[in-house]
Amino acid sequence: MSLGQRWLLGFGLFLSLCALPFTTAEDSKPAASKPKELKSTAHFDGFDNWATSVAFSPDGKTLAVGTHNSVQLWNVAEKKSTAVWKTGSGYARSLAFLPGGQKLVIGAYQSVSVWDVASGMKERDLPKHRGFVTSLAISPDGKLLATGCDDEAARLIRLEDGALLRTLEHDRDPVQCVAFSADGKTLATAAGDETRVTRPGIAKLWDVESGKLIRDFEGMTKVATSVAFAANGTRLIVGSADEKAYVFEVESGKPLGFFGGHSRPVTSIAMGLDGQTAITSSGGRAKGKNELKLWRIADGEVLGTAEEHEAKIAALALAPDGKTVATASYDNSVRLWDVSLSSASDSQPPAKSLAAKLVDGFVNLAQAEQAATAKDAEPKPLKVGIIGLDTSHATAFTNILNGEKQRPEAFGSRMVAAYPKGSPDIPSSVERVPSYTEAVKKQGVEIVDTIEELAKRVDVVCLETNDGRPHFEQLIPVLKAGKPCFIDKPIAGSLTDAVAIFEAAKKFKVPVFSSSSLRFGKNTLAVRGGSLGKITRCETSSPASLEATHPDLFWYGIHGVESLFTVMGTGCVSVKRGKTADGKIEVTGDWDGGRVGIYREGKGYEGKAVGEKGEEPVGSYDGYEPLLFAVLKFARSGQPPVSEAETLEIYAFMEAADESKRQNGASVTLESVMAKARAEAAEKLKALK
Repeated sequence: MSLGQRWLLGFGLFLSLCALPFTTAEDSKPAASKPKELKSTAHFDGFDNWATSVAFSPDGKTLAVGTHNSVQLWNVAEKKSTAVWKTGSGYARSLAFLPGGQKLVIGAYQSVSVWDVASGMKERDLPKHRGFVTSLAISPDGKLLATGCDDEAARLIRLEDGALLRTLEHDRDPVQCVAFSADGKTLATAAGDETRVTRPGIAKLWDVESGKLIRDFEGMTKVATSVAFAANGTRLIVGSADEKAYVFEVESGKPLGFFGGHSRPVTSIAMGLDGQTAITSSGGRAKGKNELKLWRIADGEVLGTAEEHEAKIAALALAPDGKTVATASYDNSVRLWDVSLSSASDSQPPAKSLAAKLVDGFVNLAQAEQAATAKDAEPKPLKVGIIGLDTSHATAFTNILNGEKQRPEAFGSRMVAAYPKGSPDIPSSVERVPSYTEAVKKQGVEIVDTIEELAKRVDVVCLETNDGRPHFEQLIPVLKAGKPCFIDKPIAGSLTDAVAIFEAAKKFKVPVFSSSSLRFGKNTLAVRGGSLGKITRCETSSPASLEATHPDLFWYGIHGVESLFTVMGTGCVSVKRGKTADGKIEVTGDWDGGRVGIYREGKGYEGKAVGEKGEEPVGSYDGYEPLLFAVLKFARSGQPPVSEAETLEIYAFMEAADESKRQNGASVTLESVMAKARAEAAEKLKALK
C-alpha cells in the first residue's frame, strides 16, 4: 500500500471509531478510578551501558539482561548478578529463552546465537543477518525461532538444525518486533523506519507454514515499534512511535481504536495472562516521561502507571506467573514491578459509554492528531553553535538562521556562537577561516576560544570543520557537555574514526548524526518514501574532487554516495571499483536480494532509480535549508534522521572502494573493512574517559 493510502487508512480509523455505537455521557457512567501508582520492587544497577533487552527464564527464577557486548544473568529472588557473558556484536537488542530454560538465544548486530545457560558458553551461531536483530520469538511448540531485523526482513529459523526456512521481506521498513500467535500458525510483525519520520509504520500478519502475507494492519503515523496478540488471539496490539498503542481485529484487520495514554513513543508491549490487560512502555524523546502503563484493551482504562526510569524504557518482559514485569532502560538499569493487580478479576470492564472511553484516554484519531499538531506547533527557538569556520556550509547555515528573511521552519532559532579553528593543514580550508570568521561576526555570532565555551552557550552543535580528521577530538567536549551534534560530511577522516564517533556518542548517551545535504533532495526523498515501490537499481553521480589526507570518496564523492544510499537503503554486501569510459571513478555495489547501486564521478548532481513501479530521477541538490531544518528537528526530538547503521555502511562502501582500487578492481566486502575498523576503533576508545 502506498504512503498516501496509509494516511487514508488513518482517517478510516477515525471513521470506524465514530461509527461505534454509543450513548450519552450521562448513561450510567461509572466514577473514574485513579490508576494505581506502581513502585519498583527491585533495582538492578551497575550496567556500564544501556540495558536494551530483558527475558525471564521459563521458571521465572532467572532474568537475562542485554547490554553493550554482553549479557548478564540475575537471580530474581536474591536480586543479584550471577553471570556476565561477553557476547560481542554490539548491543544485545533481543533475548529469548528456549523451552526448559537451559538455552538462551541472543540477537545483536548481524548476529543470532544460542548459548548454554549453565556453562555460559556459546553453542552455535544461527543464520547471519545484515543489521541489528531487534526482536526474537519462540514458537509455542519450541521448534521455530522468529527474528526481526533492521535489514528490513523477518526470518523463520528451525531451531533443531538452524535452517533458514523463510525470509519475510518488508518493503524498505526495518522490522522492529515479531510475535507468534498462541497456536503458532501465524506470525505478527511490526515495522517502520525511525529515521524517516514522515513514513507511517505498519504491522503484518504472516502464515507461518507458507510464509505468505495474510494482511496488513495500518493507521500508525510513525514507526510501529512493538506487537502482541491479545484476547485469545482475536486482537492485535501494535505500539508506535506516535505515542499510541493501536488495537486491531485480527480476522479482518479492522482498527478498533487505540490507547493514547503515553507521552513518549511506545517502545514495548506485553500481554497479561488474562489476555485482556496490556502492559506498555515508552520513552525516547526529549519531552514527556519514560512510562510503564497497565491498561484494559476493552476500553483503554489505565489500571497502573509508573514513571521512575530516568531515560527511555527500551524493553519489558512479563514473568511466567504474570505478577512481575522487568523493564530495561537507557538509564543503565533494570527494574522489577509488581503488576499482580492486572489479574482477570481486575480487568473486566464495567459498562461504559464511548464518551466515557474518550475521557479515559481511548481516543479517536482526529482528536489525537489535533492534540499532536497543537503540541508540535509550539517549538521553542534553539541556540545553535558552529565548530569550524573553514567551509561554506558554516556561512550558509548562519545566513539561513540569522538572515533578514528567516523561514518559518526555523522557528526563530539563531546561530549564536562559533569556534573558528578547523583543518590544521589543508590550505583550501585554513585560508578561509579569517574571512568566514568576519562574515559570521557581522551576523551577530560570538567567536569563542574553546569548544567547551561554545557548548555552554548553545542547545545544539554543528560540527562543520571541512577536514574530517579532527572530528573525533572536536566532538568529545560536545558529548561531555551533553549537547546533540550534527557532524557535517565527511563524518571523519577514516572509517575507524567514524565507528569511534558513534561508540563515543553511545558512551556519553548523546545523540549525533551525519549527512550530506544531498540526502534531502526532493526527488530522492520521494523515491525513498516509496514512490517507485521496491528499488532494484540506482545510479548516482556527483563531483569527486580528491584530498590526499582522506579516502578518495570521503572528500566530495560522499554527496553522490549519500544520494545512492538514501534511495537503496542498507544492505550493500560488496563493491568493485573501476573507471568510466572517460577515466572517471565508478563504484558498483551489490546489495542483498540482487539489487545493484552504482556511483560515478560526474560534473553535476544527478541519478536514476529503477523500481517495481518504473523509474525516476534522483540525486538533485536542493540547497542547505532542508538539511539545516532536519538538524533543528533532531535537536528538539533527539531522534537522528539518519541511522548509525546506514551512515557507517555509506563510509564502509567508500572505504571498500579504495580497497578495491588497491586490489586492482577486485570485489571487496563491506564486512571486511568494517571488521578492521571496529577493531581499530576499540583500541582508540580505550583512552577515552
